[in-house]
Amino acid sequence: MPQFDPANFVSQLFWFGVIFMLLYFFVVRPTLPKVGKVIDAREAQVAGDLDRAEAATGAANTLRGDHETAMKTARDAAQTSVAQAREAAAKTADVQLKALGVRLDADADAAAASLDLALGSARAGLQSTVAELTSEAIAKLTGIEITPADVSAALTLR
Repeated sequence: MPQFDPANFVSQLFWFGVIFMLLYFFVVRPTLPKVGKVIDAREAQVAGDLDRAEAATGAANTLRGDHETAMKTARDAAQTSVAQAREAAAKTADVQLKALGVRLDADADAAAASLDLALGSARAGLQSTVAELTSEAIAKLTGIEITPADVSAALTLR
């Protein structure tokens, strides 16, 4: 193989150097700054994206904190409203129960008075009926005429 012949080494090294220099100056050297700029631009873009992501995370955390605070405030306000509504309902129920108790007591007193009146009227009616029936029975059995007033007077004496 000719490339391994030591007599050809000098010419091979010369052409290797010439081609290396050509490739370096015409291909690598012009493209290397462009690649560097692209790498720098990508690094800047990634850093900007990371900064925006951190800012968005901070904003999201702030919003979450605000939301939690608002929810706690709303929950506390709702619990306060429910407690006030319960108290108002309990007070209204107590007032209504007291009014109902007073009304029922008045109705019971009126019913008792009406019952006493009806009982007194029934007793009076019963007394007059007993007096009349007794005077008629005495008149039929004995033939003696006694007025119902005399029978009532005799019955009340006992």
